[in-house]
Order: sequence, then structure tokens, then C-alpha cells
Amino acid sequence: MVDCGSIAIRDFPAGMNALAPRLNFEFGLPVGEVGSAPIQRFHRHWQALRNGDHLPSRSDIEPADIKHLLPHILLVDIEAEPFRVRYRVCGTRVAEMCGDVTGRYLDELDGGSIWSPTLFQQQYRTACERRAPIFGRTWILTRFETSHPCLIGIWPLTKNGQGVDMCIAIEDYLELRADQL
Repeated sequence: MVDCGSIAIRDFPAGMNALAPRLNFEFGLPVGEVGSAPIQRFHRHWQALRNGDHLPSRSDIEPADIKHLLPHILLVDIEAEPFRVRYRVCGTRVAEMCGDVTGRYLDELDGGSIWSPTLFQQQYRTACERRAPIFGRTWILTRFETSHPCLIGIWPLTKNGQGVDMCIAIEDYLELRADQL
């Protein structure tokens, strides 16, 4: 068993254990351990929008208030049954690093040996079920065989105050450049 923050590989769907030796990732990190200014800023903003136990909705988030974070943002629709994640908006920095995923489903993407769509889908599911943000770190192997961290935050959103129907994610690639991939 490999420990990935608070989530163990043995808890993933069949076939995920085979990914453990190739992928380096940690999810379930406390927000204080995520050294990303964009993630920290958005987390404070999201917390300020919460009303007690009620999650913020998409309409509570004014893009002008988080303009400096928009390049790092992924806005996703959550489909409950079967659980699926559909990318509604892909920020320019994310698109530069991963390609524009707008309109695509996470489970239809190929992460190759760099990342696992199944793992990321599980993180979205965890954020939705817990009705709480989840934070993590993964490493991206460059064409020069060096590893660079990518820091991730996923925050649930609700339309009706009850069920989670969207999430906002931030991917911070720090100093990594697209020409290094």
C-alpha cells in the first residue's frame, strides 16, 4: 500500500495499484502544506464566500475578483450518476501546459505516464462527497528527465446549497515552462 496523503492506493478502483510505482502524487494535504500563492489566495476567497456549512455557488464567484488566478483555473461540471467530471473552463496557463480541455470529460483524457485521470477523478469525487476542498501535489517529468512539482486545489461548489454540481480547481505549475515538457 502506498500512502498518498490521507488517501491510500488500496482504496482506489481495480487497476489503480499498478499506477503507484510510476506516478508520484500526494492528495489529502493540509492547505498549509501547499506552497502555492494562487491556491492559498483562492482558498481564502472560497472560505470568505462560505456561509456556515453552506458551500459557495458558481454565481458567488465574481471572475473580476480573482482575475489574477484565472490562468490557473479549471471550472468543472459534476455529473452524479454515473460520476463524471466535464471541463467547462480551462485557464490559459493550464491549457499551455496540458492542452485546452474545455468541453472534454476527465475520464476520456489520456494522462500517459505523467498523470492518472482515474486518480484525479477520485479526487473530485472525494471533494464532492466530503463537501470540502482537497489539496495535493504531483510531479511532472520533463523531457530533460527532471521532476517539477505541480500543486493542486479542488473546491466544491453548489447551486442549491445541498448537492455539489461544480468544482473549481487550481493547478499551479510554479516555475515549469511548457518548452520543458
